[in-house]
Amino acid sequence: MRCLVLGGSGHVGSAVCRALAAEGASLAFTYFSGEARAQELLRALPGAQALKADLRGFAEAARVVDEAARLLGGLDALVQCAGTAGDPALYKARTGACDKFLSIDEAGYDEMLAVTVKSTFAAAQAASKIMRATGGGQIVIVSSMDGVKTVPSPVHYAAAKGALRAMTQALAKELGRHGIKVNMIAPGILSGGVGGLLSKELLEDYVTHSASKRVGTAEEVAEVAAWFVTQNSYVTAQSVLLDGGL
Repeated sequence: MRCLVLGGSGHVGSAVCRALAAEGASLAFTYFSGEARAQELLRALPGAQALKADLRGFAEAARVVDEAARLLGGLDALVQCAGTAGDPALYKARTGACDKFLSIDEAGYDEMLAVTVKSTFAAAQAASKIMRATGGGQIVIVSSMDGVKTVPSPVHYAAAKGALRAMTQALAKELGRHGIKVNMIAPGILSGGVGGLLSKELLEDYVTHSASKRVGTAEEVAEVAAWFVTQNSYVTAQSVLLDGGL
């Protein structure tokens, strides 16, 4: 199984890389600003390939997909973990939420959509060309519960995640006849990553209303991603919530 993980140096992405390596996958992953984390992951996963990429543009996303396929001798799976939280201040206590909405400017909105949505579209487009030639593959998009259910979150963040859900469904219909399955994982609050930006108040609210009475982990997300990549034969066009029963 030859797999490219976009955003592999991140909190969830690195867990996905480790889970796929444990399943015997040949692995390439991207990083942008997290070079130290990328090098640490390379030391832990001998044989993996790290590719630096700024995924906000179509050309760069296509380049890195093609480069990964060249290094791996093909591409069977694409896992999209790259993303941005935007301004950390937007994830604090809910008081003043309207003011937070009004504080989102055009540059912040454009960056959120470029990193989250445009990169996913461009990478999936490039990957599908390769997968179609070899009989199919898996595209797994790691998103957020914000795109599936109503929760307190920055509006542009939720809008980007909602776009990923719609994209997942449309891509699955478009690419299914070529043997390519497309699914989205929608985690709730995790113990790191964006979860680390949340105020104590919001974390306590989440745990209170969660059936599991805890936040999730990157490793639990990675388990599901690895199943989609290595075991899935029929599931497609689905958005799987991993929120502990919120």
